[in-house]
Amino acid sequence: MQKIVIKRYESKKTLVTPVIFFIIGMILFLNPSGIVNFISYIFGGVFLALGIGKYIADNKRNDKTTGDTFYSVVMVVLGVIFIFFSSAIEFLIRLAIGIWIIINAINTIAIGSNLARVEKKAVVTLIIGFILLLMGLYTILVENLVLSTLGLVILIYSILEIVDYFYIQAKNR
Repeated sequence: MQKIVIKRYESKKTLVTPVIFFIIGMILFLNPSGIVNFISYIFGGVFLALGIGKYIADNKRNDKTTGDTFYSVVMVVLGVIFIFFSSAIEFLIRLAIGIWIIINAINTIAIGSNLARVEKKAVVTLIIGFILLLMGLYTILVENLVLSTLGLVILIYSILEIVDYFYIQAKNR
């Protein structure tokens, strides 16, 4: 069997992407509600601009339909909702993720209760189901948990990439 020896490792890695991810992760972790508001304002502005632009363009045309006006009004209403109700949007995101976790928890508890009749080790499945149920409720009730967790994951990823970059640089010297 032939042994493979690596004499030199070349990488085109830079620190730009990990540093950008580090900044994004830090912002998400430390100020998730600000990010939600910022993104909500951007979407709101885009929807408003699309709705108003479509309304103006449709008024210049001769072959107008009620569908065109309806589309414009819906876009403007969506824009206003995104701008003025950004905290509600964050809650809806948490609610959707929390409900999804709770549905999976109920499914796991049902499977565990059916298995518990046959097998004693199924208690573990029941415990996991109840833990998932608590996690789903926690996700719904605690503000900004999802974005803070995402920020933490991005932070860890960027730190690992930065460490890897310096490790590769040290190996090449």
